[in-house]
Amino acid sequence: MDDNKITEDAVATLSRYVQFDTTNPPGNEMVAATWLYEQLVSRGITKDIKIYEPVSGRGLVVARIPGADKLKPLMINHHMDVVAADPAKWTYPPFSGTVADGFVWGRGTLDTKGLGVIFLLALDSLIKEGVRFRRPIILTAVPDEEPGGDNGMRWLVDNHLKEIDPEWVWDEGSGGLKGVFGNDIMFAIAVAEKQIYRVRLIATGDPGHGSMPHANSANVTLLAALQRIIEKPRELCADPAAMMMFKSLAATQKFPASFLLRHLSCPPVLAIAGGKLTADKFTNALLRDTVSPNVIQAGYQINVIPEQAQAELDCRLLPGTDAREFRRWLDCRIADERIRVEMIQSSPPSGIAPPDNRFYQTIRDIVMRHVPGSRVFPLLMAGATDGRYWRERGYPAYGFAPFILEREDVGRVHGIDERISIDNLLLGIKMTKDILANLCG
Repeated sequence: MDDNKITEDAVATLSRYVQFDTTNPPGNEMVAATWLYEQLVSRGITKDIKIYEPVSGRGLVVARIPGADKLKPLMINHHMDVVAADPAKWTYPPFSGTVADGFVWGRGTLDTKGLGVIFLLALDSLIKEGVRFRRPIILTAVPDEEPGGDNGMRWLVDNHLKEIDPEWVWDEGSGGLKGVFGNDIMFAIAVAEKQIYRVRLIATGDPGHGSMPHANSANVTLLAALQRIIEKPRELCADPAAMMMFKSLAATQKFPASFLLRHLSCPPVLAIAGGKLTADKFTNALLRDTVSPNVIQAGYQINVIPEQAQAELDCRLLPGTDAREFRRWLDCRIADERIRVEMIQSSPPSGIAPPDNRFYQTIRDIVMRHVPGSRVFPLLMAGATDGRYWRERGYPAYGFAPFILEREDVGRVHGIDERISIDNLLLGIKMTKDILANLCG
């Protein structure tokens, strides 16, 4: 493996991939899907490729690399769509794929076109080295992940699950974290994620002239309800998936923190440790159901009291939360007949992928080989991924990014100046090669 050549190839390939503006909505991933098809064929990786079109203009790639034995395949997945980006706030245009200062810059470099290029280049390198796989590999590139995957992975699972039937699913995850949990580099392997529960609150009231405010204002009614919801957060809860994670992290801490993390399922311990854990937005999200009022809409003229106001709440429930109980809690907090609640989107609990599985153990061993002194832990994801569609159906789906991010870089995902270092691209390809060779070679 010529590090310089493969690095140059990875940088150029990712730079080009980023230049496809697949902002969702509308997505328009078909052009990127066609480009991936051409990459797979021209590199000699496989010709067994199908491009599906769940809805017009939304391409979905399923590429099969054959295996010599009758084994279930390893599925490796990334999504092609990205969230919006305001060019005025970025150092370099978000869809330029600029290469500067040791990084490839652009929307999707971390989430998750970079992972797609790592998969592509790892397969390319292995095949050029003459590796013949015993286990088949299915590479998928899906659209529509960002808003929930209805026209992407959900469609694929609903229509082609039996054709794929994977042994393991490798999807996106947080990867190596530096300076997040102390000084050690901690590699997270996502094994579970929170439930999605999104609702819209619609408040109605009497319209009128802005110079004569009154008590039955839709805006005031809605704001009061939102205040009641957020002023008293949901109770802390050490869910089994979170406990698996915190017990693993305990080994990195000194006493008494190590003791507290191992015993968070004990209510008095959770009460003691809760203050510090909930002060950080990451750990807070893993110890309670959260409610975030992200869209608030009302009014159309400054001197008019509107007759309606609405807010959209992004709620994320712990895997063990009963969604019906959560809805009762929400209704009690709203407690106003002038407000109607509409369901936008929900997802069922998706289970936990086992950490004693060969896939998890393989990643752990290879991580420690490539990054000596690092640690690996099972992660409960606060956000949602496409892996949940497979776990819901009993398949072990894991989220893992084979590179290292500092706290600042983590904030660039869905933020400003998203980028991936060139060193990370090379590390990711090397680690992925070893994982694929171990599981499938």
